[in-house]
Parts: sequence; structure tokens; C-alpha cells
Amino acid sequence: MAYRRGDVVLIPFPFTDLSATKTRPAVVVSSAVYHSVRSEMLLAYISSQVTKADPMLDHVLMDWALAGLPRPSFVRPKLAAVEPSLIVHQVGKLSASDMFELDRRLWLALGLQDTAIDLLLHDSGLSLQSPTRVQLLAEKALVAVRTLDSARAVGVDMQRLRALLALPSEPPLP
Repeated sequence: MAYRRGDVVLIPFPFTDLSATKTRPAVVVSSAVYHSVRSEMLLAYISSQVTKADPMLDHVLMDWALAGLPRPSFVRPKLAAVEPSLIVHQVGKLSASDMFELDRRLWLALGLQDTAIDLLLHDSGLSLQSPTRVQLLAEKALVAVRTLDSARAVGVDMQRLRALLALPSEPPLP
């Protein structure tokens, strides 16, 4: 059986010290592109010990029953590469909203936020777009940054943006 991204499977998941395995649910996080080149699958760990979930990196599944899990569970961006022949069976599939949240946690855990914009710019051919389209994107980005700044989001550097755009200084929003 071919497994797809988002499928929830039972698998002998390895302990981090590789001393043993424990049969547990895991979710396939590797893509069709990965599967076209590699035989193994990349899986993320699932646990029902939700009190141990760290809200920064772990996602408590909202649709755990639809995913075929017997009790509330969370997914952690703890990854293993496993041969499909080791899968005991598929129990379900993550909902789109749970998969989105898992992707956000993987993005953070792997540090992809630092490269996402560069990849997007490279892949989108932004320099090949019309000036009007580039300006529209810039305007939307500035509105988003301003909204984040007013919500006091960590990591927003309005002074740097003002310097880059040569905008006059404004007092911070209350």
C-alpha cells in the first residue's frame, strides 16, 4: 500500500537513543516528491500523553478521533525515517487543519522561517513580475508587519523597515 502525507499509521517508532522501539501512531510527513526518490518515509511522533505537549512545538490534535486515534493525542516534530514494510497498519488521516498546524511546528523546529522568504522569492521569479504586482505584494507585506507590530509580536523591527524605506519615524502604537 502506498502511504501519503498526512496518513496516520502504527509503527515501531524508535526511541531517541535507538535502544528500542515502541509501537505507536505516527503521521507521514514526507511528500510525494520524496517518495518518488526514496523508499523510506519520514514520520512524526504521536502521543496520547497530552499533558506533556509543549505548545510551542507540539500540536494537540483537534480531530484526533477522525485521525483514527482512540484518545486525545498530540503530534511532535520528532522525526524518523522508516521503511514502509515496518508499518503495522494505517489507522486514519490527519484533518487539513491538523496537518496545517503540524506543518507550522515542523517549519519552526527545522528553522525554515529563516529561509522561507528567500525560497519564495527565488521560486516565484519575483524579479520577472510586473512592478505593479511587486508593489502590491510589498504593500500587503507592510500592512501585515504593521498589524504584527501593533499586536506587539516578537521579532518585528519597524525601525529597520523605516530605515530601509526612508520613512520618517513615528511614535510606537499604544
